[in-house]
Amino acid sequence: MPNIQEIANLFLASPGDLYYHLTLLFALQILLMVAWGHRTRARGAPYTRQLWLAAGGMLLTRVVLLAGNAAAGAGVFPAAAVLPPLERFLDTVLLLFAAWGFLPVLRDRAGVGAGLLVAGLLGAGLAYAFFAVRWFPTVEVGIVYNQYWQSDAWEIAGIAMTALALLALVIWWQPGTGLVAGALLAWGGGHVGQLLTPPVSEHLAGIVRLSNLVAVSLLTAAGFREALRVSPGTPALSQQEAGGVRMLAELARRLDRASDLRSAMGAALPLVAELAGTEMVAMGLPAAGRAPGVRFVEVHPRKARLPRLPLPLKTYPVLERAVESQHPQVVADPSDAPDAARLLSQLGFPQAGPLVVEPLTADHDVLGLLLAGNPLAGSRLSEQRVAQVHAVGLVLAVALSGVNRRLLAEERAHRTAETLQRQEAERAEQTAALQADLERARQEAQRFARRVTDLEAEAARQRKRSDELAQIMQQQEEKSREAVVSSAQVAVYEEELRKLADSRETLRADVQACKQRAEQAEQECARLAQELAAAEAAAQETEPALETAVAGLIMTDERGRIVLASPDAQHLLKSSRTDLIGMPLQAAFSDSFWAQTVGELLTGQVRNEHPVAVTLESGGRLVRVELSWIGGSDGAPAGYVALLQAEQSQEDWADVVSSLAQELRTPMTSIVGYTDLLLGESAGILGEVQRKFLQRVRANVERMGSLLNDMIGVTTLEVGRIELRPEPVDLISVIEEAIIGLSAQFRERNLTVRLDMALELPPIRADRDALYQIMLHLLSNACQCSAQGTDVVVSGYLEEDDQAQLPPYLRVSVMDTGGGIAPQDQPRVFQRFYRADSALIAGLGETGVGMAIAKTLVEAHGGRIWVESEAGVGSTFSFILPVSGPAEEETV
Repeated sequence: MPNIQEIANLFLASPGDLYYHLTLLFALQILLMVAWGHRTRARGAPYTRQLWLAAGGMLLTRVVLLAGNAAAGAGVFPAAAVLPPLERFLDTVLLLFAAWGFLPVLRDRAGVGAGLLVAGLLGAGLAYAFFAVRWFPTVEVGIVYNQYWQSDAWEIAGIAMTALALLALVIWWQPGTGLVAGALLAWGGGHVGQLLTPPVSEHLAGIVRLSNLVAVSLLTAAGFREALRVSPGTPALSQQEAGGVRMLAELARRLDRASDLRSAMGAALPLVAELAGTEMVAMGLPAAGRAPGVRFVEVHPRKARLPRLPLPLKTYPVLERAVESQHPQVVADPSDAPDAARLLSQLGFPQAGPLVVEPLTADHDVLGLLLAGNPLAGSRLSEQRVAQVHAVGLVLAVALSGVNRRLLAEERAHRTAETLQRQEAERAEQTAALQADLERARQEAQRFARRVTDLEAEAARQRKRSDELAQIMQQQEEKSREAVVSSAQVAVYEEELRKLADSRETLRADVQACKQRAEQAEQECARLAQELAAAEAAAQETEPALETAVAGLIMTDERGRIVLASPDAQHLLKSSRTDLIGMPLQAAFSDSFWAQTVGELLTGQVRNEHPVAVTLESGGRLVRVELSWIGGSDGAPAGYVALLQAEQSQEDWADVVSSLAQELRTPMTSIVGYTDLLLGESAGILGEVQRKFLQRVRANVERMGSLLNDMIGVTTLEVGRIELRPEPVDLISVIEEAIIGLSAQFRERNLTVRLDMALELPPIRADRDALYQIMLHLLSNACQCSAQGTDVVVSGYLEEDDQAQLPPYLRVSVMDTGGGIAPQDQPRVFQRFYRADSALIAGLGETGVGMAIAKTLVEAHGGRIWVESEAGVGSTFSFILPVSGPAEEETV
């Protein structure tokens, strides 16, 4: 039997030396991929970033060591002079990253863990620099590194670090850390063996290399287990637990609609305790104040009156850790956490027992705390119970988030209603004032008109009197020729004529002044009438104006500083021009995703011909922002442009689109009916050309019906109204119905549909209408892109896992002859796009939202859809669905 020295030689001599490095590199690469996938799938889950960075650091040590071995093999430097201290230093760094990434105590205390990691790396680096300088001249004397004092120093340091890590793991033990303990034991044993046993090599640590292989393998398994523990692919609950979850979901919906949160919590907590399998549950909500605290609103079972004042977080560290880390805190032994015992006493439970503090989080905010435990019997909480409490906490977090959103929406609606009422009252007051002014102006004009009429009548009487006096004077002059008239009488007549002339001029001036005042009154009446009409028009346009989307423009320089902001942009951002000019573009919206998107654009990570679109919330309304950059003469960005546009309500838009689609179905039904009558020759015999034209009409009507279904489907996707009603469905009959429904389009393009199906397929539990829509979109796409006169192949098979690790599922494929889809276009196949703003994808017949609808429906059934394409030949769209199907009734 080979001894330890023979086994270690396998990893020291060539080619085993290379195999050792490649094995470690491959294992750490797997760990990095698992950590990255875990971080991508479970955004917001605890420790994902720390685990990913630790895996990257461990992989980096192996890459550096492999590069050093390659350089030594190429003769860049002597291997014995450089590699021994370098390998011991990198093994120490490997152990530091492993402890930082997998020890629970360093995870829970992120700041302490980061500080210890930096201190350890700095100390190891300084030690390596000192050792490397001392070893380089010593190697020429012929001293073996494994018998040199530096080797013992490295091994003692490794033993100390593994011992401290094991001690921390035991003190702050958490379920599921057995693999980490095994890895630390393997490392500690390797360093002890290397220190105590005779060296098996002159310069290399063979036993440590063997322990590295064992420890890294165990850590890879631990990382994979961590990813599975919080992954969306966690195994489903049992039938009894699933029933409890459905009941809890019903209570959560009631909680979302409840007006009294405390009474709703009191009704929900008994069921929460039953589902979690614990004796006690309590619900606490964050309390506002100068010091952060938690106000407990309900506890089950009620043992005493709840505390009236909020409990400060600093007084109860277990609550503070749960809020800060947003991760469940498990108190397995009450004697180790006096604050947990005091907390149970405050809630009416004098006995101390195991406790779980589950934070209820949504969008990285803590909405409340759920406490569950067994303070009466003091029995231990198993990992399954802790997982059940976590599942219940997720459901209650969703319910609390819905309550907060509903309350916020009600508050916004109340403010909007008050604003509209105030505006309506102001418009009514303005209208009443304008009408009063108009009425007064009309009365004044009428008085002026009557005055003018009176003056004109007086002027007429004066003119008549003047004419009479003129006639009398003329008669007197005629009489004076015949008789002598006294001079006194003539003077009297002349004086009277002069007075009449003066009176007539005065009356004429008064008439002219009255006419001018009447014209001014008429102009004032016209102006008031125009203002009244404008006010009424503004009142009619006020409601549509509230729904009109506001567009704004922001321009920046090459550094991202705002240099121009339109008035509409200032209105949307609720900031003045002086506040916006010079502001960094990242600060325009207080949203982390906006800052990340702008940062990627400024650093050059995003460079394409299409603008980057982001939808954000500003001032209680959704704002769509399109970002693009302005190229300079040298190709570098000379500035950036942001187009802001407020979006309308998706619910209202979905209702409008659905109503229009239903209105269009009535004339389409008539067209289809009459077309079928004509094709059936009920109204006379048809010629070949006439039949061909009617078949084309029928195909286009079917195409229009498909587009209407797409319109309803995309609006349903936007507002989330897809309802699934699973039932046993024969997949072959659904495929045949879809082919019959598109028969007119296949005949028009002279295409043949060929079925390559299994002889028998088990019934699949799915929504029949949704399955029909999936096949209709896939067959319609194949019909539109395939070359005329070719075959469209539809295949379906039942696939089962030989090891029975996965449930059986059906696989359906639709193969066309469209010439294939380019690799760079394949990611856009299942996206919603339109002719107006996106280029068409070559080799794809669908140009709307059909593929996006098919993808959503497949994933709603728990399946997956993908495309495989061969250039110059065609594409194959495939999807798989589990035979068991989704739940009894599901809404997406």
